[in-house]
Amino acid sequence: MKRLTKFYILALSAVALILFPAVGANLAGAALLQNAEEGLEGEAFEEAEKEYNDYMTAANEPDLLKRGELLIEFIKTYPESDLTDTYVKPTYVRLLSDCNENKNFEVLEVLSEKWLELYPDDRNAIVFAGNAAVQLGHDEKSIKYILMIYEIQPTAGLANQVAQTYDRLGNFGKYVEWCETVFTYPEYSVDYTLRFKIMSQYAEAGNYSKAAEYAGKILEVLKSAEKPDAAGQENLPTIRRICNHLIAIHHFESEKFQKAIQYFEAALKNETYQEGFYYIARCYWALSETRTDSVELVEMAHDYFAATEMFGGDLTQKAKDYKEQLYRPLHNNTLIGIEKVHKRAQKILDRYSAP
Repeated sequence: MKRLTKFYILALSAVALILFPAVGANLAGAALLQNAEEGLEGEAFEEAEKEYNDYMTAANEPDLLKRGELLIEFIKTYPESDLTDTYVKPTYVRLLSDCNENKNFEVLEVLSEKWLELYPDDRNAIVFAGNAAVQLGHDEKSIKYILMIYEIQPTAGLANQVAQTYDRLGNFGKYVEWCETVFTYPEYSVDYTLRFKIMSQYAEAGNYSKAAEYAGKILEVLKSAEKPDAAGQENLPTIRRICNHLIAIHHFESEKFQKAIQYFEAALKNETYQEGFYYIARCYWALSETRTDSVELVEMAHDYFAATEMFGGDLTQKAKDYKEQLYRPLHNNTLIGIEKVHKRAQKILDRYSAP
């Protein structure tokens, strides 16, 4: 009996110093002394001693991965052990925490996943596994854990992290879906940057209907959002121009030319650009083919083609060709007097470039 009591007191002291230097001895000592009083002898004592030694071997293993494996092996070998909840689990969680603090994410990822195989609902392990996967750029794994964390405690930051991870994975549908979730949070309700990215990706894919939808949302957000800093303020005219242009393109593709002109003009009022003049000319040309006032509309078209030419850019030659193509039939198949078109075109350019 004395041998047993001495053994457990020594065991307690060793464990307390390792795990709980301040209060561990007092807390664990009571439990171990109680075991001693129960009078373990013979095989029972030897089993208890082996159990303790196996734990100490695991806890003091210098190789972190091996330490984790030994601790898990202990749990599987001694499923009814009193040491599991008191020492083994805290030791393993401390191991995960140390790996996280020391940025040892490769080991952290492996150890967290092994722990979750035994305890799939352990929130700390889920967080550690998710952080390790994020830090290592393992997006396929990180999305699984971030979603688990979000279900436990949803936040705007986590929702945005899910969206950005899906974006990196190339899952545009899920990216948009989670961005819409992000927009439900107050801190993102008037954010135009995420909406702008979605709009741009729809436009690049040629889906002008969806691009126009998000362009409209951005314009609404910009009306209600607080004024950004100086750098952001400088970008707003460009953002408004792009949004209005994409809405106009959508109407142009849908052959709603009058509506398209309205939005191209709005785009030009924010920032002059060659495509704006070019597409307005295209709209007037298309309208001239369906309306009785065709001559007047043709003249508007070649005036805007002239403005496109004079503004300069990739569309210059095409605009010049179209201008002459429209002008000749109205002037005996000649270019006589075309300088008047250029004067009107200059007035168009002046109107949109005015402060």
